[in-house]
Amino acid sequence: MARPPRPPWSDLPVELLGIVFEQLNCLADRACLAAVCRPWCSAAASVDAPQRGLPWLLLPSRDAPSFFSLHSGATRRLTLPEGVRGARLCGAHDGGWVAVAEDPWRGFAAVNILTGVRVPLPERLWLEVRYAHGWPFTDTCGHPMLVRTIVFSAPPTSTNCIAAAHVSSSSNLCFWQPGIGMDKHWIARQAHPDVIQDIIYYHSGEKMQGGFHVLTNKEDILVYEPRAGGGPDAPLEMTCRSYQIPRRANRLPDSFVATRYLVESRGKLLMVVRHRSGNPSVRRRTRMFLVFEMCLTSPNAATWEEIPELSGRALFLRRGCSRAVEVSHFSVLEEGTIYYLNDAVDMSNPMEFNNGSRYDMGVYRKGRKIRPVGRQFPRQFTADCSPPIWLVP
Repeated sequence: MARPPRPPWSDLPVELLGIVFEQLNCLADRACLAAVCRPWCSAAASVDAPQRGLPWLLLPSRDAPSFFSLHSGATRRLTLPEGVRGARLCGAHDGGWVAVAEDPWRGFAAVNILTGVRVPLPERLWLEVRYAHGWPFTDTCGHPMLVRTIVFSAPPTSTNCIAAAHVSSSSNLCFWQPGIGMDKHWIARQAHPDVIQDIIYYHSGEKMQGGFHVLTNKEDILVYEPRAGGGPDAPLEMTCRSYQIPRRANRLPDSFVATRYLVESRGKLLMVVRHRSGNPSVRRRTRMFLVFEMCLTSPNAATWEEIPELSGRALFLRRGCSRAVEVSHFSVLEEGTIYYLNDAVDMSNPMEFNNGSRYDMGVYRKGRKIRPVGRQFPRQFTADCSPPIWLVP
């Protein structure tokens, strides 16, 4: 039986295919091009085109997980690895990594949704409890924890990776690093009197040291770093320091509820304050955003200076995975745009967000909310097991 003739598009010149490939900014579009046929796959592999790092909006669902790409303005179905489908997403790291919780209290792992690689995370806290007589007793079990957010300092498969988790338990902050005797436990820190708003691993910038930066509801910054001098098999110990930051005046009505985010941009640390209407008798909606930059006044002191405009930048906000992007790199973005997701959820209960129009997420630009049309945001979506999350493939 004669073989069918090759389709005409398989004979397109490699140079022409390379031009088409370079115009596709979304990683999913490039994968689709390479999957058309073998000649196209070979042509795609030969093109040295930079990958565009615009976040995907990952829409988790038990039945039909998908993601929304601002590059193409389309929502696509997504095949998720085992253990991710139907799980709650509580963090993300560049390169396709997500932190998952298969149920509210256990099943924690870091999973790469592009490669399927899975790194189990501990499900217990390591606590040192001191009783009235002063003798220590180390308890490593019986402390269930609800993980709210997980942040990684490096890809989870890296030997120098440290994970920080905001938890609801005997301690509200804990850390983990792969190593001997440490793979089964999180190392807890003492509880903070203030509410933790967000965590970011901030790489050292001008005059500021790197480490896990923790933002409280009083807008203080705590910095956690591994204690220096320990050997490769030594237990993980985290040091903590803080910046002295004066309180800023609140010019908004007391009825507004504030949610705060940390974002790294141009080597600086930004605090974005999202204000929502706080009247309990009506549905809370986002009303405005204020952006501040952390400015050092001494090695241990700083202030929050308000930025009136996001010059040349766009922001993608969600606790644990916020990003700042230069709009000059992406034709689909406009300067000063803020894409935001909802964080005000009770993560210990089932969550149903089946209709995007009823969900407090959207686009904010120049003092007003933008109606989600075209490439800006999906109007409706299904996310019945977890709030959406930003993912950098």
